[in-house]
Amino acid sequence: MERFEQLYREWKKEAKKLVNDLDVLPIEALVQVFDHVDIEKEKMDDVRKAVSLLILEETTQLPPNNQPTPDAVSLFIGYLASKLLKENATILDLGSGTGTLTHAVLSQLKDATAQAVEVDELLLRLSYSISNLLGEPVSYFHQDALAPLFVEPSDLSVADLPIGYYPNDEVAAGYDMKREQGHAYSHFLLMEQAIRHTKPGGHGLFVIPNNLFEQDDEGKLKQWMDREAVVKGVIQLPTTMFKDERYAKSLLLLQKVGEGVTRPKQALFVELPSFTDVRAVANVVKQIDDWFKTTQN
Repeated sequence: MERFEQLYREWKKEAKKLVNDLDVLPIEALVQVFDHVDIEKEKMDDVRKAVSLLILEETTQLPPNNQPTPDAVSLFIGYLASKLLKENATILDLGSGTGTLTHAVLSQLKDATAQAVEVDELLLRLSYSISNLLGEPVSYFHQDALAPLFVEPSDLSVADLPIGYYPNDEVAAGYDMKREQGHAYSHFLLMEQAIRHTKPGGHGLFVIPNNLFEQDDEGKLKQWMDREAVVKGVIQLPTTMFKDERYAKSLLLLQKVGEGVTRPKQALFVELPSFTDVRAVANVVKQIDDWFKTTQN
């Protein structure tokens, strides 16, 4: 048995005991476990893997928009971030949830710092305890990610976009992508908010539904992109990850307009194979590496 599996089993046992003895929610039990375990002699990769397994197990019953970004997807976004960023970069994660995405990105960057915005207090507490456990520099903001933010401009903004309508029409009215009729799409607004708080020339990486552009029935998304950002690429996630292809997702890479920013001669459009097919994934990664070498500005 690998070490991360041993840690997973040990911490799961401790969390289950807390649930039974103290009558707390499983996520609250995990917070207590992560706050008190001793990992001084452990490898950080083993710790992160064990944490990811526990988070995945204890969040399966949460609503879809509150479930963590799959670990394989988060790590792949981290790989892309490593291609985009230099040392000492700043990351912004809007709607950070359990922090899976934030932690995976930071694990692949050197001397990076992150800001995470999350409205759910329990999920934020869980992410905060994991950041402390992993020794990652993350500043947390407990608020609605679409309300006015007081964060520092970031080099890279990321978000696993929550799909649906945003009920606060008063807040939505301050966005370019508000709808003329009815509630605005929360996933449209969150992209706009992310790019607002990205430095000129910085990037945005978003987990989007495959039919994102088909949802743009009022043309607001296209108009906003034409003004504010350049589409650098779309990477379709493995269809094997989704029980129903109608809910399949992709990664959207944007670059905020700024001095020296131009549209690539050839945007990056690739479809990822199953993450279990190591050789096929390696071939796609090579394509992506080659693309970055020829187009990065």
